[in-house]
Order: sequence, then C-alpha cells, then structure tokens
Amino acid sequence: MDHADFVHHVRVNEYLSAQDPRGYRRRVALFAALGYAWIAGSLAAAAMVGLWALRHLGSGHARMAWGFVLLGAIGLGWTSLRALWVRLDAQPDGHRLTPEQAPALFKLLAQVRRKVKGPRLDEVWLDDRFNASISQVPRFGLVGAPVNRLRIGLPMMMALDVPRLSAVLAHEYGHLRGNHGRFAAWIYRTRLSWMRMNEHLAEDDGAAAWLNRRFMAWYVPRFLARSFALARQDEYEADRISARLVGAETAGAALVEIEVKSSWMAEHFWRQHWQSATDQPLPQGPLKALRHLLATPPDDAFAHEALRKALRQLSHVDDTHPVLKERLAALSAPARLPTWSRKSALGLLGPQAEAWVQRFDQAWCRDRASTWKAHHQRQQSLKARVQGWRERADSLGSDELTMWATCERRLHSAVDTGALYAQVLSRNPAHAGALRGLLSVREDAPLAERLGWLERLWQAGDDHRSWAARRAVAWLERPAPGIAMDDVGLKLWRQRLKDAQAQDDAVWDALCAPPWFQHLSRHDLNELEVDDVRTALGWHSPIERAWLVTRRLPEHSQRRAYLLFIDCPQLPEAQRPGLCRQLIQQLDLPGPVLPLCADDELKLADIERHSFGPFFGPLPPGPSEQAALRR
Repeated sequence: MDHADFVHHVRVNEYLSAQDPRGYRRRVALFAALGYAWIAGSLAAAAMVGLWALRHLGSGHARMAWGFVLLGAIGLGWTSLRALWVRLDAQPDGHRLTPEQAPALFKLLAQVRRKVKGPRLDEVWLDDRFNASISQVPRFGLVGAPVNRLRIGLPMMMALDVPRLSAVLAHEYGHLRGNHGRFAAWIYRTRLSWMRMNEHLAEDDGAAAWLNRRFMAWYVPRFLARSFALARQDEYEADRISARLVGAETAGAALVEIEVKSSWMAEHFWRQHWQSATDQPLPQGPLKALRHLLATPPDDAFAHEALRKALRQLSHVDDTHPVLKERLAALSAPARLPTWSRKSALGLLGPQAEAWVQRFDQAWCRDRASTWKAHHQRQQSLKARVQGWRERADSLGSDELTMWATCERRLHSAVDTGALYAQVLSRNPAHAGALRGLLSVREDAPLAERLGWLERLWQAGDDHRSWAARRAVAWLERPAPGIAMDDVGLKLWRQRLKDAQAQDDAVWDALCAPPWFQHLSRHDLNELEVDDVRTALGWHSPIERAWLVTRRLPEHSQRRAYLLFIDCPQLPEAQRPGLCRQLIQQLDLPGPVLPLCADDELKLADIERHSFGPFFGPLPPGPSEQAALRR
C-alpha cells in the first residue's frame, strides 16, 4: 500500500467512525481478530504438516524430502509463535517508585484514579524525559494479565504545578478507563505488535517466513489505517476525562504550558547546555539547571511565537495525536498563553526530590561522557578556527566575517557579534547571512530599525523571504508597550508571508517530483554548513553513506534546493520515512532539502553515478538532543 492509499483508507474510516461509531468499532475489532486468526491458523497448519511429515518419516520412504517438509513446518510455527511473543515494552529507563519513596505523589495518583474510575497501577516509573505516558503491557508477549505502567518525567514535574500535573495524569488514566479504555488499549497493543512483527519479518529472509511476510505486508498497513480513527478518538476522550477532573481551562492551560516549555527546551536550553562543553571537558548534568529554569516563566516573545507555531500545525496520518489547536478546540479551551505555573509539582517527591535530580544528572553524564568529549573537541576546533579569523581580521571577506560571527555565537551565545555583522553590511548592505545574524542578536533594537533590516533581507532574494516575513509579522503583532499598532505594515507583511509560503510550497512540490537525476550539480555549501550537515548526519547510526547535491528547479531558478541521498541498508524499510522526516527538521541549509533513501526503485548504483561522490561516511551516533548543537 502506498502513502496515498493509506491516507485514503484513513479518511474513509474517519468518516465511518463519525457516521456509525459502534459499527466502526465492531469492524475494527473484527479486522484485528483477523490477524490473530491468521497466526492461529498458521500454527495449526504447521502442527498438522509437522505431524504428517513425522508419520511419513517413520515409514522409511523419501526421508530427505519429508525432512525438508518437517523443517518448513517448524519454521512456519516458529515465526508464528514469535508474533505472540513480541515484547511490546521492555523495562523502562529510569527508576521504579514506591509509595514509601513518594507518598504525596501516590496519594495524588490514588485521588485521580478514584475520580476517573481508572484501573489500579502496577508500576510507577520516574525518568528524565519531558513527558508522561501510561501503558498496559501483557506479561508474556501478547498474552497474560496486563501490567498497568505509568511513567512520569522529572522535567514535566518541574514545569507544571500540581493541578496541571493532575490534568496530565487524568489524561493518561483516561486511556485505560472502562470498557472503552480496555478496548482502545487492546487495539493500541495490537497496532504496536503487528508493526513490530512486520519489522522483524522484513529482516527474515527465510523461506518459512515468506508466507507470514506476504500476509503481514498486506494486512498491517490496512489495520493501521482502519484503527487510526479509533486511536485519535481515544486521545480526545482522554482529554475530556482530564477536563472533567480539573476543568477545561486547567486542562487546556496544561497543554499550552507543556507545548511552550518543551519548545523552549528544544530551541534554547539544549543549545546553551551543550555550548557549555566549550569550556567544560567533563559533562554537566542538565536537570539541576532545569529545576529552576522550568519553574521560571518563559520569555514572553518566545512564548507567543512558540504558541503561534504550534497553533499553525496540521494533523498528520503519521501521528495519532491531534495537534494542539484541535485539542484546545475540542475542550472549548482558549488558545492563548496561560498564567504560568507558580510552584512546580516536584514537591510531590518529598525530601528525596533533590536526590532524584542528582541521580538522574549522574546517569545523564555517565551515558553521554563520550559524546560530550567529542563535542568538546569540536568546540575546541571551532575556537581554533575563530582564533585564525581573529588573526586575519583585516583581510577577511564578507562571507568569512559572517562565519566568524556565527561561530562566536556557537561558542558562547552571550557574545555580542553585532559589530561583525554590521561590518559586513557596511560593505554589502544586502548580505543575507549578515542581515539574518544581525536580526538574531539585535532583537532589542527599535522596531523601525529591525523592519528596515527585514525589508533589505526581503529584497535580497527569494530564499530568505519566508524567514523575514515571519519575523516581521511576529514583531508587528506584538508592538512594545507604548508603541501603536502599525496596521498598514502588518497587512503588508501578512500578505508577503502568505505569498512567500505559497512560493515555498511550490518549490517543495517541485523538489519532491521525480525524475531525481536531472538538473543536478555539486552542492554549494560553505565549510561551516558542510560541517553542520555532516555532524547532524553522524547522529543517525543507520546512515552508512550520504550524497548531497544541488538540484536546479527550472521553474524556480532563483531558489536553492538540495537532494540528500542516503544509504541505510540495515534500517527496516518501515522506519526510513521517519528518518527522512527527522532529517528535514534537523538540517538547516540555505534552501529546502529532500532526503531520499536508496531502495529497489532508487538504486544505489544510479545515486553513485550521478551524485559527484559521497558527501558523508560513518560517524559515531549521538544523543537525541544533538539536533540543537548546531543552532
């Protein structure tokens, strides 16, 4: 099933679920049962064929042939049994909590459970993620009594007060509440099981697995599409349960606060934390700093921009979670910034809270010691490069001055590099890199001056127009106190933003259209951009090689665009689209970049012939936060 067919199946089933919810759930249950019936039938067929082969083996005739039949039956039975023994959730990372360690937290959990009439929790785990989740995992693969397991992230407890954390816990409990929750949990486990089994079968080239592989290749995408609407409805139902417990306004405020603070962590905190490797050769734990920073209200301008971006997001069939805008609308909660949590929920851990922070910080440093060391070495190399530019300051060109300023900011974000950018602009007032750099470090300049820089950036070229228009609209929508709203300017920049986004969409559509090997040339990145891309690719261990090329788009000849061909033979095919989406988000190039994985259709030999030699070779992987290192 290709992507277009999958989307079609999802939309059809969303319509059916809205028209006849009971009938839709019945059809999903029957289709889920089909998968189990196939496994049971395969086991029965393997047993019958095996017994038949054993009986003929005992007769003494054609023993070799019947031996092969017996081996085939054993292989079919084994691959079928594996489906019933897929481990849906290994032991979580982190530490398991007991009521004696955190009595206040367990008291709150008991109150939430009683009010939402949820099931008993078997395990409560504390980890270092900005998240909370609940799962219901059978004790033995897909069979056995389920274990109800709650995971709470220490950063989330730092970011939210107790009422808003209660809203999150009620949402998680809502996934398992009543018959609806049990059915949804069963469907969730079944979705995960079939996806895991499909991945395992794709890696099994044995003849015995061929039959199951063919069936699952047909069955799994259709089951995921049919059950998608149910999984998304379950998220809305969990939100409604949360709102009944704490109120729609508190539930909505929790959603917004989580969105804004998680964006702040991704865009600011991790960048600054990893920058400390410039001067610190040994890793520094992040949670001690986060304990105070997450309890502090975020910068108002950043919060408004983060919320604006979140409210513009659209739901996608790759994620069963609705986007923030849809969740707030379903709750009838206001889509605005809330009053921030005044006191974190970390007190629920009692006097042991500080010990937990230290324990997770120590584990973080231990797990990332080698990565921190490698980043420290890269930062030292960057310092040497900056020193070389300083020594040649009088002879540097505009591009080198811009790279110097950019590297200074990467080493220490508090360094004022405005003078370097201004020096470039005195030579070339339309230098796009210097304009963007100056706008990033001079956000406190008068609005009229910033708008003048943005106007020059808009005129500098099509590649920077969306960025310029987004900045202008964000600033004009929220003028400083005492400054009148510029309605004319805001209208102009809003129209420009609309036009730039339409052009970006057209460029992306053209970039995504085959044939892939026409209008290619060598990439035009500077040395700093090359280092950034290679570093980002190195954090993905499945990538063995990559080729980066510039693609000229005849209808958009003034725009820069790139293709990134990837060789990742060990990565299951089902996971490759996810890798490509991550790279689209992580790579920061002068124009859009489309990652493409080599496969049966996009042959590796063709890539090697047309792509001017490999751009990237193997590098050691790094942590998930590494997407922030190059900012």
